[in-house]
Amino acid sequence: MFHDLTCLARRLERAQALQNERFNQAAGGRSLPVGGGFAHFRGEAHPLNQALGLIDPITGPELEAVEAFLGSPIILELSPAADPSLWPLLARRGYRLHQFQQLWVRALAGGEAPPSAAVRRAEPAEALLYNRVVCAGFLGRDDWRKLEPPFEVPLDTSDAWGFLAFVDGEPAGGGMLGIVEGVALLSGDGVLPRYRGRGLQKALIHARLAFAWERGCALACASTAPGTASQKSYEGCGFHVAYPKVEMARD
Repeated sequence: MFHDLTCLARRLERAQALQNERFNQAAGGRSLPVGGGFAHFRGEAHPLNQALGLIDPITGPELEAVEAFLGSPIILELSPAADPSLWPLLARRGYRLHQFQQLWVRALAGGEAPPSAAVRRAEPAEALLYNRVVCAGFLGRDDWRKLEPPFEVPLDTSDAWGFLAFVDGEPAGGGMLGIVEGVALLSGDGVLPRYRGRGLQKALIHARLAFAWERGCALACASTAPGTASQKSYEGCGFHVAYPKVEMARD
């Protein structure tokens, strides 16, 4: 069973790391390959500065290089499949637990629910609309038209698509889909507060799963914080916990 978990974690961690690498490069960020994954740098104290996909052994000098590359704070996103030698190394260097995540997974098969009429793919020209709506959902704000996102996800990245949900023709939420080596990666879900409780996140999930199935994906995954509304939505769409993840931090 542990061997199966390790194989699954290696596949999913690699897929997530490669997708983040696509977005990082598209946004003009810099990358440092390490431990089978990447450290990503978007700018001083940028919220997406982090290292992830770290599966292979990492030496002390390699970790020091990551720390110098990321600046402060240093965030490492880690799975149970990380090489065991990493944990005592982090303890010696004063890392602390920052937060937990859950990695959700489900198999895809024929007959996925068709996309809702209220959900569609966002066009590349709608990048500002998409980013404002999703960011407003994350921040718990309804005034998305006045919002200037702290960063933007490009909608013209290879093998990645944004989806938008609407209520009575008004943008109400959105989410991202990436496909890496046959794995569908769902991320960035956000619904405006006034439209919550209507099943919009589930509609966004089903639309992305159907889209991914049509493109040959057999496996889908997503990450959420434990005990959130997003967790309930993914569970309601047939996802189950693959494994927990931790973010380790050092100031």
